Amino acid sequence: MAKPTVLLTGSGGRIGKHVVPALRQFWDLRTMDHRPVDWDPEARVCGLDSIPQLTELMSGCQAVLHLAATSDEAPFVEQLVPNNVVGLFNVFEAARAAGVKRMVFASTCQAVLGGGRRDHPIRAEEPHRPVTLYGVTKAMGEVMGRYYHDKHGLEFIAIRIGWFQPYESDLIRKKGGARTIWLSPRDAVKLFRCSVEKPGVGYAVVHGTSITEKEVLGLQEAREILGYEPEDDVRTIPAGDA
Repeated sequence: MAKPTVLLTGSGGRIGKHVVPALRQFWDLRTMDHRPVDWDPEARVCGLDSIPQLTELMSGCQAVLHLAATSDEAPFVEQLVPNNVVGLFNVFEAARAAGVKRMVFASTCQAVLGGGRRDHPIRAEEPHRPVTLYGVTKAMGEVMGRYYHDKHGLEFIAIRIGWFQPYESDLIRKKGGARTIWLSPRDAVKLFRCSVEKPGVGYAVVHGTSITEKEVLGLQEAREILGYEPEDDVRTIPAGDA
């Protein structure tokens, strides 16, 4: 079976460098970032402000894995809106113009973790409860994906990423915190592959974590819709006061 041709945006971000080398084994992968990426010389320099350039990069692609964004809390009007709202709209428009069949969107757990503690895993179908304005922009992205699916037939999968951390990070050794919502590099690759390669998915929102100490973000939809099953277990990493 031929490898799918996929554009990955934001290869220079904190997730990109951990997943791009592995994904190149499975996909005909194109990468881009808004500035040169030292470790990924194949990455094209392209911002989210140019629909023509984005459309050119997507030409012939079956899917787009959209990681590029302002990836945490930041000034709303000055940074979050240009990158996470207007920039996302530009990506959708380019995908539509290029005839891309599917977009996989890196959403965030910050779109649903507001409102305090939960005594049950949060289901992907539950209402948005953003804990940050960054989370608000990602919730908007999920809604925009619904519009482009219903209006233009673009397949759309939003992954609400928990707390992505490499294996050597001290943050996953601290009690609580990342240990309840951790997504490992290996499981991120697996989840991205499921999201791009699983046939017959029209529109979906799923949560993305590894095996955690407590399932705060329910994985039921990821399992049922995508066939995703995490491999890495945070409980195998000793917790301490790191």
